[in-house]
Amino acid sequence: MESRAVVFVAPEKVCLGEVAIPDPGPGDAVVEIEYSSISIGTERWCLLGQIQVGGGKLIEFPCVPGYQAAGIVREVGLGVRDVSPGDRVFSGGGRLAQGGLLSCWAGHLQYHVTDAASLIKLPDTVSTREASGLVLAQVGYNGASRPSIARGDAAVVIGDGLVGQFAGQVLRHRGAHVILSGHHDERLALAAKHGGADDVVNSGEQDLQAYVLSLYPNGVPVTVETASKRELIRQAVELLSYDAQFVLLGYYPEGECIIDTHWVRAKETTVYCPNAIRRERMEATLGLIAESHMHFEELITHDFPVAEVSEAYQMVLDKSTHFLGVVLDWTHV
Repeated sequence: MESRAVVFVAPEKVCLGEVAIPDPGPGDAVVEIEYSSISIGTERWCLLGQIQVGGGKLIEFPCVPGYQAAGIVREVGLGVRDVSPGDRVFSGGGRLAQGGLLSCWAGHLQYHVTDAASLIKLPDTVSTREASGLVLAQVGYNGASRPSIARGDAAVVIGDGLVGQFAGQVLRHRGAHVILSGHHDERLALAAKHGGADDVVNSGEQDLQAYVLSLYPNGVPVTVETASKRELIRQAVELLSYDAQFVLLGYYPEGECIIDTHWVRAKETTVYCPNAIRRERMEATLGLIAESHMHFEELITHDFPVAEVSEAYQMVLDKSTHFLGVVLDWTHV
């Protein structure tokens, strides 16, 4: 079998190619993808060849990237009972044929041949376009669901990217008063408009620490760092009150010492380091999207036909314009 695929050919070089995929087995399903979402931070690291994907090895080229997509089930194996042809589903990635290109999760693939049990059926109120961002939404949910929250507690979220936006949405849903900081006016405006924050601070123009401590002189009970910067980790800890909670929710280079235990020990801070994807979290996140407590559709700033994939990743690399949610449209391949 053959499938169109996004291929990272070499560092900073992307194309739409044709790849071999395996025939489905008795427990598999074939999903025709309608939309896949670019994980801006992770996939940028991948395209630069600067991320470790397992066993301490850096990513190898050429490969098929991506880990979040949604589409329509077209075929199921004889042993499959939970999904049927015609079902709309989320799929994390497909398989590539042995001896072909390497897989870097292989989500940006027109046809996913995958274990049917891994698929998540979509409710009628969630489009495949919105569901294509489910993994990153789950990352925000995962982090924001960890700290204990009393209604009205202040929570500072550092970082105005998608993970920060999603974390803010969930914290607000849980009753927190969310202050979200970043240095992109357009992203901050989206957070304020679509539920990611009660209050936003452009940290490029205003001193976040001075602002927060003017409102909460003893610090706040919860901070979340999503921007993946060591200096912001220290700032997030300094904003905390005694016996507070800190969520470490960015991606940080392997082997780098990013947090000094003395920073958190002095205030007896509880530190959460959530990671990984779990089905129960994905389903809980999807439920919040279906109930309009979380929003991705409103955060999509760019929808590229997959034929323009090179332009999409060039924008991500050179940051030539404002962007937040970036979706690849496979419906007209």
